Amino acid sequence: MNLDLTRFADGRLTAVTTDGSRVSLRLEAHTGGRFVPGEVSVFEVYELSTDRGELTMAGPPAADHTMEEPSCWEADGLTTVEFFAPLRIRVTASAFELTLLRTDRRPVLAKPSANACTLRLTAPPDPARWQEALGLTVAWRILGGDAGTPADPDGWFLQRRDRLATSRTGVFCRTAGDRVTLERYHADDELWQAVRLLAAESASRVWCGNCVFAPADWIIWLTTGALPPLERLVP
Repeated sequence: MNLDLTRFADGRLTAVTTDGSRVSLRLEAHTGGRFVPGEVSVFEVYELSTDRGELTMAGPPAADHTMEEPSCWEADGLTTVEFFAPLRIRVTASAFELTLLRTDRRPVLAKPSANACTLRLTAPPDPARWQEALGLTVAWRILGGDAGTPADPDGWFLQRRDRLATSRTGVFCRTAGDRVTLERYHADDELWQAVRLLAAESASRVWCGNCVFAPADWIIWLTTGALPPLERLVP
């Protein structure tokens, strides 16, 4: 069968239900609007169902997870659909039915990322100064490597010295022009907070999730969790 799932790239898988051999997936396709705080996005809500399906799930879907394009293939007269939401969910059947249930218009909420941010800096990050500010318990390291001192922080991690032997990562630093992107991997809350606050000292703009922060608003959110009015979070 010709089952086109391309519309669900950047969409969501919000629910999986079963009733005997019947399998039903609730899918959402983003069809209009930007993911900008205060604007309105349009979603088409579908049911993908089969009366005689074989379901394999590594875990239940996370309703707020944005998927990559699902996979679909045929073999031996059966069709298999596969989603990562974010864990693998796979259904195999001889036939599927894709039904449009409704169209929703939803206000876009502010959703800063808990694990990544990009800052535009007024001066390039100085690895030696960051090392001094974070203290001797923290070290620069490459992936899986020992402590070192980079000339340029691009591609390096910051990690607790006492975790170098048990973790290959930390807070990843990636630079591009006047911007630095920080990504949290195996790093504790205190270190992640300290690195973000340190980078904020020379920031002129911060991108985090679907929000764009002025430096002062960014620091307030980091330290108190309070967001500014929506009009101050848009590009």
